[in-house]
Amino acid sequence: MQEVTKRVVSGACIAPLILCILLFLPAWLLGLFLVLVICVAAYEVLTISATRHKLVAGLLAVSSAIPLYLHSLPAYALWVLLSPMAYLAFRMAEPGEGADGVNEEIAKAVAGLVCTQVFIVLTLFYVFRLKELNPYYPAIIVLAVWATDTAAYFIGRKFGKKRLAPSISPRKTWAGLLGAMGGGAVLISVFGSVLQMDIWECVLVGALMGLFGQLGDILESVFKRVCGVKDSSALIPGHGGMLDRIDSFLFTAPFAYHYLAGFSS
Repeated sequence: MQEVTKRVVSGACIAPLILCILLFLPAWLLGLFLVLVICVAAYEVLTISATRHKLVAGLLAVSSAIPLYLHSLPAYALWVLLSPMAYLAFRMAEPGEGADGVNEEIAKAVAGLVCTQVFIVLTLFYVFRLKELNPYYPAIIVLAVWATDTAAYFIGRKFGKKRLAPSISPRKTWAGLLGAMGGGAVLISVFGSVLQMDIWECVLVGALMGLFGQLGDILESVFKRVCGVKDSSALIPGHGGMLDRIDSFLFTAPFAYHYLAGFSS
């Protein structure tokens, strides 16, 4: 119960601040805020992957946001390809390399670098693009993801018996998944008029967001288990680290942007 109390209190303190940032900051300031989030999440990824040169790998990862901000997807794709080469070249030039386990460490570092660029930088860039579509969209999508996470957590604790993926994420249950889908459907339906959707479309989109949010959560669990950690950090009491807070956006933010952009075009 103490963990639940920490979770509720932390959420109640942080949620209004995040919503104010999403609603009232102009797009360029929101972009700067998202870069800060990217930096924190990148640090967590590179820390739990035991990367020795976190500053070098972190700069290579965060720099991939520049071509995205300039709306150059080909340059971003090229950077994702070239940055692991740059990191590998840096490690090859480092004197004294030859200790046991160095190859495994470099492999994890490169994997962390690429994962940061694809699953963090690109994901949060979609939140920025949602702001460009409509000033209310980022806040609505964030509220929907929070609703899916909250419903999954409490319904899973109360009714969860059958495990969803016991070998991957033992605490995930089918009841929690259904709760996530229901929570997303309800939240999206509340804002159906803003999103210009009818009720059935809201239910479908909200349920898909709940499903995608749970898949993002499971993917992050896989990464943490491979690296042998429970939480990405202890940044937020009751919630873990930044990665633990944005994992549900990994697939929902791209889906939401492309769906809404296609709908409004």
